[in-house]
Amino acid sequence: MECSSWKIRVKFSPSEVRILVTSAAGDLLKARLPSHVGHPRALVTLLEGLALWAGRPQVAAAYVEEGGQGCYERVFYGDRPVEPDAVLVSFEVHDGVSRTRRLRGLGDFRQLRLLGGA
Repeated sequence: MECSSWKIRVKFSPSEVRILVTSAAGDLLKARLPSHVGHPRALVTLLEGLALWAGRPQVAAAYVEEGGQGCYERVFYGDRPVEPDAVLVSFEVHDGVSRTRRLRGLGDFRQLRLLGGA
C-alpha cells in the first residue's frame, strides 16, 4: 500500500472534528474527536504524524460545516491571530467522490468523502 496516495479529509462541526484517511485500497483511518481541543496545534500535529508515517508531506481537504466555524477557529487558531505553520501538511478543499472498501462504524462520513482527495 503506497503512502503517497493517501487522501486526508477533515470536517469541522459544532460538536466534533471528523478525520477520514483513505488510500486506493480503502479506508485507513476514521476518527471522531471532540470540538474542544486541548491545544491549538493538536490537529496539525496529528496530521504531521500521518505525513511522517507516509514519509512525505500530505494535503488535507477541509470542510467547515454550517455552525462549525467556531470549532475550526479553536482548532487552528486557539488564542493566536495567525494560522499555525505546518511544513508537512497543507489544507485545501476538493470535490469528487470515491468508491472503495470502507471501514464500518463511527457514523456518517459521506460529506468528507465528497471532498474528494487531496
